[in-house]
Amino acid sequence: MKSELFRRQTLALFFIVSIIPALIVGAVWYAFTTTNTLNFLLLDFNSFMLPVMMLGIIPAIILSFIFAEILARPVREIHRAIHRLAVGDFSRQFNIKGSGEFAEINVALEQVARKLEETLSQASSETDLIKAERGKLHSVLNSMSDGVFALDRSGRIVLFNKAACEITGRTITEVAGQLAEKVMPFRSNGELIMTRWLALGSGAEHKVGQWKGLELYRADGHSLTVNVEAVVLKDDPNGIAALVTFHDLTKSNQLEEMKIDFVALAAHELRTPLTEIKGYLDILHTEAKGLTKTQQKFLGQAMTSASQLGDLMHNLLNVARIEHGEISYQSEVIDYRSFLMDSAENIKERGTQQDRIITITLPKQPLLILADESALKEVIDNLVSNAITHTQPGTGRIDITVTARRTSIETAITDNGSGIPNHALPHLFTRFYRVDELKSATRGTGLGLYICKSIMEAHGGSISVESVEGEGSTFTFILPLHTVATNVVKDDNKRTITRGAHGWIKNNPVR
Repeated sequence: MKSELFRRQTLALFFIVSIIPALIVGAVWYAFTTTNTLNFLLLDFNSFMLPVMMLGIIPAIILSFIFAEILARPVREIHRAIHRLAVGDFSRQFNIKGSGEFAEINVALEQVARKLEETLSQASSETDLIKAERGKLHSVLNSMSDGVFALDRSGRIVLFNKAACEITGRTITEVAGQLAEKVMPFRSNGELIMTRWLALGSGAEHKVGQWKGLELYRADGHSLTVNVEAVVLKDDPNGIAALVTFHDLTKSNQLEEMKIDFVALAAHELRTPLTEIKGYLDILHTEAKGLTKTQQKFLGQAMTSASQLGDLMHNLLNVARIEHGEISYQSEVIDYRSFLMDSAENIKERGTQQDRIITITLPKQPLLILADESALKEVIDNLVSNAITHTQPGTGRIDITVTARRTSIETAITDNGSGIPNHALPHLFTRFYRVDELKSATRGTGLGLYICKSIMEAHGGSISVESVEGEGSTFTFILPLHTVATNVVKDDNKRTITRGAHGWIKNNPVR
């Protein structure tokens, strides 16, 4: 309030001191000009009027400096306050003197200082949190055994974890900012996979892709086999368009190959002595006389066990041949309906011996397919054996139903047995897999379904299972129909189907 009064008094004094000399000068000038005495006017201008004018101008100049200082002082204080804010001093005690607008400016600066301090404090906390989360993410990514990398909208790599570096032999510096298709080209049968998939998935809300057995080359030129999973991200704040993880299967594949080689070697070495054992047992069964019932029973059990062991050796060798691409099937055009009708009597008799009811339902029209009869028989025998094993004598029922579709034949084998747990269904066709192996009372190697799947794939078909635990299971395999001229000689339509390194390859396919 005092500063405001002082400013008003100063302004009043400035105007008084400035106006009074001007009035005096004006009065004197008027008096002299009315006398028409020009010489006197010129004579007394320097001696009288100039001092009077100076008397008014000098105080005005002095008061102008004083007034300018009064006005500039708050402005300088505002400047110092803003500078303090700029360097991060938020004490909010700016002490800008003055009232009116200057007082409002002082309050506004204090409010700005308070808001800035709160905002910067919050931002600092959020920055620390972000750094902590990034540190955690970095630790998690680098602790993973699978390779992980991220792509931006243009398909360039923006993230590459430690495992990815170790698997591919590339450094983060080498791949950062590079196109993924250039440094991480995932291929299937020589065709790039990720490029097409990402292009089709652009702009998707949420798209996940999974591929198995893709080929990837290390920096040193060595080939890797990997399983890949990728997800497309939409509107990610970090600019990440896709996140890709890949698992190196090379070592596990090598280990599996060693296991298969060992199993094949063992089966091959055991086959010769087993053949001799079975031969001697057959001789005893045929030639031996005077055996008691107990001895005959023991001999029968020994022959059954030898036969089971022979089936095991056969399955083990078949798996080894399948894995090494050495197995082949002599396919020919057959009537699938007639084939099953010929086998129906043996299948039903087998069910009767095991105290199970087996029914077969077939279409009326012929069903021509291109297949290996012995391989089809092996599939059906395996599935029927499984159904018999997992149903109860007396109450067990097995239904074989064949349905003709427009381009395929569907065969379903349904039982009312114990069923299969849900957790086991995805692994059921994996070699050596058995459901609840330690708890199961049934014997088996876990190879039968794997062989069935391989045979179906070799014939261009597929196999699947549906099951409810405690109610039963349905195994369904599908074979493609083939249109073949009825007057073609059967032997002329034989084809050899083999399994190559990249899946089943059909030589001389039917057109």
